[in-house]
Amino acid sequence: MRAQLAVTVALLLLVGLVFGGRALLLFWVLPQLIGQAALRLYLFTEHTGCSEDRNGLTNTRTMLTTRAMRLLMWNMPFHAEHHLYPFIPFHRLGEAHAVLRDRLAHVHPGYASWHAGHLKGMRA
Repeated sequence: MRAQLAVTVALLLLVGLVFGGRALLLFWVLPQLIGQAALRLYLFTEHTGCSEDRNGLTNTRTMLTTRAMRLLMWNMPFHAEHHLYPFIPFHRLGEAHAVLRDRLAHVHPGYASWHAGHLKGMRA
């Protein structure tokens, strides 16, 4: 981890020296701020509200979402399937879901509705 951090800092300093500090802000910091905020919304759904035990059928959620989102995220919305069988290639997770869906405790039809329900539950 220290080596990775050192290499990252060295590359950032080099880019800053070659292209200027503004390039770092425009092409690294700003995309990180925007991308990480969106990624947190995606990642938050994977385990929140699931059991905290070692049961892969109950401690992870599968999100049924659009083909575009599955493509963008390499089929990771089939998250329970991924945790249960991490050796299955990403492009076969949909097939795994077809076999496992009746045994999964947490399957939700979409990210926006999940977040809406979660916020509603927090207010109650």
